Formats: sequence, structure tokens, C-alpha cells
Amino acid sequence: MAALIRIFAVAAAAAFASPAWSGGDDYDAASDTENKGPAYFGFVRDHRGSPVAEARVVLKSKSQEPVVLKTNVLGLYRSHIHKDVRPEDVEVSCDKPGYKQMQAFRRTPPGAAMIETDCTLQRL
Repeated sequence: MAALIRIFAVAAAAAFASPAWSGGDDYDAASDTENKGPAYFGFVRDHRGSPVAEARVVLKSKSQEPVVLKTNVLGLYRSHIHKDVRPEDVEVSCDKPGYKQMQAFRRTPPGAAMIETDCTLQRL
């Protein structure tokens, strides 16, 4: 019985040692650097509030090439644009085949280090 408990304890410890969680986000805030500028993040959801996985999110500034990313299974996206780009000059849009964008809503106050913009899509 004691051997069985030890095996279970080792298996449980190994399961929780992994940094990647099923359906979660593997973003590591510790890897952020000052040279990257503020973090842009948010969620893409449908008009009922359900997450939209694999949606394309475009962070477009006036002076840099657009940053194109995909949402994870939770509808979450996260990235950076060059530190010299002003957040008010960045437009966030989202799309996915079979959907149209209803709105992109920025929640972050000016001057914040993290820029949150949530997109809402409607199924066609």
C-alpha cells in the first residue's frame, strides 16, 4: 500500500510540474523585455460571449509592419509591438472565416503597460 501511495505521489507531482496547461495559455510574463514595448492582449468572443479559437488578430500600427496572430482555445491573444510605437496608433482587428467583426473594444486607460482590446465576432 505504501508503494502505491508513493507511485501516486510521484505521478501527481509530475502532472503539476508542467508549465503548459491543457487549453490554457503558455505565455510567460517573465520573458517580457523592455525593448518589446507594452503587451497587447485580449479575447475574441462571439456575440453570445463564447470564445473563438483560431481567430486571426491583427495589430496594425502606422509605422511598423502588422503583427498577425491567432487566438488559443480560450479565444486569448497576446503579443507586442515595437516599443517606439504609441499605443494610440495601434488598431486591433479580428476575423475568422464564417464570422464578421462586430466591434473591437479597448479597455485599457492611456499610459498603461498592458493594452487590452477585446473583439466580438458574429457568425454569418
